[in-house]
Amino acid sequence: MFVLPNRKAFSDSITRIFLKYRKTDVDPLDTADSEEDLCMRRGDMSKNTKELFSYQKIVREYLMMETPYRGLLLYHGLGSGKTCSSIAVAESLLSTKKCYILLPASLSENYKGEIRKCGDPIYAFEQYWEPKSITKQEDVDQAKSMGISQKFLDTNGRFYVTSPERQPNFRTLPLDVQKGIRAQIDDILDQRFTFINYNGISSSNIDTILPPDNPQQFDDTVVIIDEAHNLINYAMKQSLRSKIYDRIYNARNCKVVCLSGTPVINRPQEIAYLMNLLRGPIERISIPSKSATQWDEALMTGFFRQLKDVDTIEYNSVKRTIMLTRNPPYFESQYNEKGERIAVKYNKDVEQNPDMKAWVATWKSKFETTFAGIEFPESDRMVIEKLELLPTDFEEFMKLFVDGLSIKNSVLFGRRIQGLVSYFKGADERLLPKRLDEDKTLVKVPMSNEQFQRYLETRWVEVQRESRKSRSPNLNDDFGSFRMTSRLACNYAIPPELRTTMEEGATEETIVEKSDIIEKLKSDPARYLSEEALAKFSPKMLAMLKDIKNNIGESGSFNNQFIYSQYRSLEGIGVFTAVLVANGFQEYKLVKKGGVWSESSDMKPGVPAYGVFLGGAEEERELHRQIFNQDYSDTFPQSLKDSIKEHRLCIFLGSRAAAEGITLADVRRVHIMEPYWNPALIEQVIGRAIRICSHRKLPLDQRDVVVKLYMSVFTPEQSTTNEGFNIVPIRRNDMTLKRYEGDEPRETFMTSDEYLYETAYEKGRIVKNISLLLKQSAIDCEIHRRLHSKEKPVIQCMRFDTTSTGEDLAYKPGFKTDDLDTLYLRNVQRKTRRLQIVKAKGLVFVIDPDTNEVFDAPAFQDTQRLVRLGIRSAPGEIRFFTSVVS
Repeated sequence: MFVLPNRKAFSDSITRIFLKYRKTDVDPLDTADSEEDLCMRRGDMSKNTKELFSYQKIVREYLMMETPYRGLLLYHGLGSGKTCSSIAVAESLLSTKKCYILLPASLSENYKGEIRKCGDPIYAFEQYWEPKSITKQEDVDQAKSMGISQKFLDTNGRFYVTSPERQPNFRTLPLDVQKGIRAQIDDILDQRFTFINYNGISSSNIDTILPPDNPQQFDDTVVIIDEAHNLINYAMKQSLRSKIYDRIYNARNCKVVCLSGTPVINRPQEIAYLMNLLRGPIERISIPSKSATQWDEALMTGFFRQLKDVDTIEYNSVKRTIMLTRNPPYFESQYNEKGERIAVKYNKDVEQNPDMKAWVATWKSKFETTFAGIEFPESDRMVIEKLELLPTDFEEFMKLFVDGLSIKNSVLFGRRIQGLVSYFKGADERLLPKRLDEDKTLVKVPMSNEQFQRYLETRWVEVQRESRKSRSPNLNDDFGSFRMTSRLACNYAIPPELRTTMEEGATEETIVEKSDIIEKLKSDPARYLSEEALAKFSPKMLAMLKDIKNNIGESGSFNNQFIYSQYRSLEGIGVFTAVLVANGFQEYKLVKKGGVWSESSDMKPGVPAYGVFLGGAEEERELHRQIFNQDYSDTFPQSLKDSIKEHRLCIFLGSRAAAEGITLADVRRVHIMEPYWNPALIEQVIGRAIRICSHRKLPLDQRDVVVKLYMSVFTPEQSTTNEGFNIVPIRRNDMTLKRYEGDEPRETFMTSDEYLYETAYEKGRIVKNISLLLKQSAIDCEIHRRLHSKEKPVIQCMRFDTTSTGEDLAYKPGFKTDDLDTLYLRNVQRKTRRLQIVKAKGLVFVIDPDTNEVFDAPAFQDTQRLVRLGIRSAPGEIRFFTSVVS
């Protein structure tokens, strides 16, 4: 039996179920040896075990067929094995449910690789294989039992079987046999899993992916969504791709697993879309009575409790309306001897009519006979609502949950998302390179006078455009085109003789290359690109250049550095690559002749080189990345590897394409050229360099990273002067509250760089507060309490008063009528208890001698939380609610 998440008893109940995993909840890499190279140890472990960790078993068991729980966010940190956790869920349900895997196209092969690594052994290449011809029906039956399709058998006439007890032979088999084995594994994967690249949905293929004649395609399935925050972004934009969100949201008897280490990326209400998707619509039917001379809510409640699938019962006594919700399909309500609801139980034979009005018709006459004074109307007057768990409307969400940069009604938020999140902190921090000087990340670079004047010219044009708009942007807006020209001027002030006019409405993605201007800059580097020139046109780029040169290292062992800019065009990466060439660096070049790759003979020995990750030829781009990392795949051209005589490619530049999905190695410094309005993107950029064991080839004392984020700011004189192009009206327009410095907010004249940094700071504060609530409401919060004890801020697991029963609701179906924190906390029952510490079966417990209730001792000792485990039935005897003692 299980307690639904909309009940107060859920939290203690689910903790009791998984308490058996707390004693095994240790970091798999935990060691007392502080000098041990854990990256070496981790590599050995990954080769030798497929055993799920305790936090992965919790996820799998929580979403079993026999549980009433629909969805779960795997809010698991870097290196925790989110993908393997989701695969464990899918494989536990494959016998009864079709499985869809939704993910970006770029992650499809990676996910399949993870299936081969931690899924059924039948997917793995590294085994002993032998072909088997099809000569009789038993052979066909054996192949079908393995999940091989008839089409594969008809095409190949044979299949491949394994012998687990023999040594793997895959690598020594002929290439045609290897190809056949790969095809067989792909065929099995295609039979068991349906992959959908949600970022590839377009008008040309949407009817194939989402057949118009099958709107219930996700009913009775399991859906895994990788990088779920990306799908949420599509849903919020109401784009063509949002249709897949709508279908999953409305699917019945569907298990949904969302994977994300950053569940809120940009806008606060993103979490509402995500939680609603996991919960599904809360379907409630309102039944008004035509006449109600007999209105006894206690008696009516007794009647509805006889209906096994009724969940919540509400009444509007003024309007004489009954409001009902139902249990998930196949789950019956369970009651104790007092008639109190305590849980629900799975029954595969119980059918549930999806039409709530038709369901009412099955018991309507009995109800009207029992309550002769109440008459139900015709079905068309009954109202079926699909209530949201959380409001997705921006204004409504902000009004209910956000107060400045803080979260209000946090208890309400936590109550409503109960049962939808699993949180695990991620891999041991010792596997990550150490981030140095984190308090010095922000580098404020004062503008030169030339840059200041150019900034005012561009900003004045923007101010005039903005005055034509009805309002200023808020946290729900997209800042892609906001202050675009002045943002670019914060990077590099194009000399007057080279300037062009930017089209109105240009965005980060549509800025043109302006290659003719770049060529003119390159043609006179002393005038435009030297350190002296940068002091005039871009003090910011001068600061970057000096830091890069000061930390480049020695020839032959140059330190890797990553440079990121949102702008791949002129005032971003375009001009900075020219700056590098003009100041002692060279472009890294490859040549391909007759299909053979090699390093260009034009490369100068002993001179550091840069490469870019911007687009263009994907093959060459990936070769650059591997050369930068000095970590070559099996398919890396041997001719190219042989031609590389020294490590020169040590500067790697990237824009948006490099912010997500690539891994860099041995990066010692990260240079972010400008602030960005989306705080999660900056974290993604930093995450390219700070990855699990990304610095394993370096000595232990060199496994560190310094991050610099550069921001152009006004000098004190520029902030107050009245000398400058339209400076007074610009200053009047651009005075903004500054909060990011931590002092009292004050009106400040900020550059566009600084304004975006302030915007990102405000969004980041709200996002962090929401993230903390997700962690505190997690189903496994108490189980992982020890591992998470060092987190800042401290995670306080959500709790309810210990007097609550299975009848008591944690939240009402509709958020609009749910209790706000002030009212809810006022009604919380407080009880003074006498508690005793006792031992039983070799374990320590806390007991209330007045009620004989037995509580978990570790939870009480650490956080004063009382988790009920059972009842003391006699001296020395405890009747446990769940098997918590093995």
